[in-house]
Amino acid sequence: MKHLLILFNLVIILASVSHSQKIGYELRTNGNSYLTISHKIHDKGGLELRHKTDLNENRFTYRHNFKVVKNTIFSVPLHYKREKNEPTLEPRLIYKFKTFKLWVQQEFWLNEIKNLAIAVDIPYKNYVYRIGWDTSNTIRFRISIKI
Repeated sequence: MKHLLILFNLVIILASVSHSQKIGYELRTNGNSYLTISHKIHDKGGLELRHKTDLNENRFTYRHNFKVVKNTIFSVPLHYKREKNEPTLEPRLIYKFKTFKLWVQQEFWLNEIKNLAIAVDIPYKNYVYRIGWDTSNTIRFRISIKI
């Protein structure tokens, strides 16, 4: 627990120093949890830094969004997992409803196709709540706050 508290404080400090615009925490039923900080570079994408709370994974992401048709976005995030020295691609199709976003995403690694995920993002004031599922039979819950 002490390590988690130290990590959380470091993320808060890094978020404030880097002028991040969003901080999030994700918990999954497979026992993994993640802290994220995000910075929107322009209206079509941005950068994200994600740390697994057990410190086994640090991931850097650049995301670019393409408008397909009204209310539909094709988001292309390119991830780099530092510990594995490996890039991954996880394209996401997002449909914006009036009060929430529904998205589906496929994960591609260098030598294999991994999980397919589906989730709902529900914005409320300065928060975004996420609930989702992926093909590894994992349910994910996330809360993000815009700062």
